[in-house]
Amino acid sequence: MSTSRRSRLSATDRKQAILSAAAPIFARLGRDGATTKEIARAAGVSEALLYRHFTSKDVLYAALETHCVEANAVGSRILAEATPSTETLVMGVAILVHAVFPGIGDAQSHEDTKRLVTASLLGDGQFAKAFLDQHVKPWVSVFSQSFRAAQDAGDVESGIHIGHAEIWFVHHLANTLHLISLPDITVVEYGITRDKLVENTIRFLLRGLGLQNAVIDRHYDPKKLKMIIISMDQKI
Repeated sequence: MSTSRRSRLSATDRKQAILSAAAPIFARLGRDGATTKEIARAAGVSEALLYRHFTSKDVLYAALETHCVEANAVGSRILAEATPSTETLVMGVAILVHAVFPGIGDAQSHEDTKRLVTASLLGDGQFAKAFLDQHVKPWVSVFSQSFRAAQDAGDVESGIHIGHAEIWFVHHLANTLHLISLPDITVVEYGITRDKLVENTIRFLLRGLGLQNAVIDRHYDPKKLKMIIISMDQKI
């Protein structure tokens, strides 16, 4: 970033530029390993200027939590006008799997955020809790209501009862698949393409929630979903 460009940045834009530069550094080195010197260099500013906006590394990290949470508001936009139904449950599970693995929007930002969440889980958990509360927790309520709607419609196998734990499994499985895929090497060879792995994961989860195969086939259309994902990518 040139000196003239930096001088034209407003205070708000400069703070956002520092946060954007800090995200991959914290993701790669962790909260303890990252240094303000390296972050300042990546942002194209001096450490003194960085400290004018963030008085310490801890303050910067705390701001980064909010920055990443706000920058990944896919879930809240999808759920804004969702009506509880079998179709909402099916498409919601499908979109959530895509949002977590392989991701929607900028790939690097998605991976940085996942690394930050993972590092947080190995530490104090604050970043992970903020992220999940903002982006996954709202899905739990919508999915619960949609599951009840699916039961009322006769679309769920008899004798199936699920609670919040089972709904959280949707996120957890998708998240595990994403973490397995983070290294440059192939950690697990599934023997199928990533698209097929995503489709199989979605069907596995929907069956696990008790939906009948005919119901899944009626509401889950991978081609239609792909168009929705492309549209979401363009809006992010």
